[in-house]
Amino acid sequence: MLYSVTHHRCRMVMMVEMRTLGQISRKELTATYNQAFSDYQVAVNMTEEQLGKALARNGFQKDISMGLFDGQALVGFVLNGARDNYCYDCGTAIIPSYRGKGYACLLATETLALLRDQGLHTWVLEVLSDNKRAKKLYETIGFTTQREFNCYQIQAETLIDESKATVELKRQETFFVPSGECLPSWQNTKEAILAGEVPVWDIVFSAKKVGVLSFDPLSGSIAQLYIDEQERRKGFAGQALIAAAHLCRTEFLRFINIDAGYRPLNTLLEKHSFSLFVTQDEMTRTLRTNA
Repeated sequence: MLYSVTHHRCRMVMMVEMRTLGQISRKELTATYNQAFSDYQVAVNMTEEQLGKALARNGFQKDISMGLFDGQALVGFVLNGARDNYCYDCGTAIIPSYRGKGYACLLATETLALLRDQGLHTWVLEVLSDNKRAKKLYETIGFTTQREFNCYQIQAETLIDESKATVELKRQETFFVPSGECLPSWQNTKEAILAGEVPVWDIVFSAKKVGVLSFDPLSGSIAQLYIDEQERRKGFAGQALIAAAHLCRTEFLRFINIDAGYRPLNTLLEKHSFSLFVTQDEMTRTLRTNA
């Protein structure tokens, strides 16, 4: 469908077309993705393989993802994943030269209509806490904030220099991630870890398993850290972080989207000198009343 001067409350100044991403290639999507996020607060530059892996982890589906096209050129998008009756915004962005023209409003409202037509129950997304313009747009179409997430990072060398880890990380042969007290964000759930093939490691001390760490050495990303209840307050969580740093193949070790209200994990990371580099708000929009 083509849009020109106005569309509902969105001010339009150029002719654009909205359609799902069913025919878009990975190469095209990666190029637009990197251009759209090049000046983001946390700059992004992914290879096709890296983007594919990240999207797979989030359950990406082309038929519920919306693209903004100028002719044949993809200039903006809403990338969505789905699990059960829930939909997750894997990334929404517009390339710099097309911003400030009302297209974000267009993308949001058209995607909302698409998801309703697909019979999904709830739309979930995360937005940078200080991105007031985006939050206002989402609130305008019915999103409400559920919780705040903290994102931490540390130079791996900093942890390596602390001491040699007293625990060992052993790669699991069978996938097992226990449930903890803290509800994980979408991309840190068991389902996401499995779909994204994020390595899962047993935390071992003196030949005894004391916990589980989901951690990808190639990206430096930690998804989950769990210590068995009877083994807590013995320093094993901190030692697992040090062990991860020794395996890390990137400059930074990162643990993103931790519920800000869950103090044990936040306190652990602060204790080990992880820096809080950004916060995000988790927002949801109910699409229909019956699950």
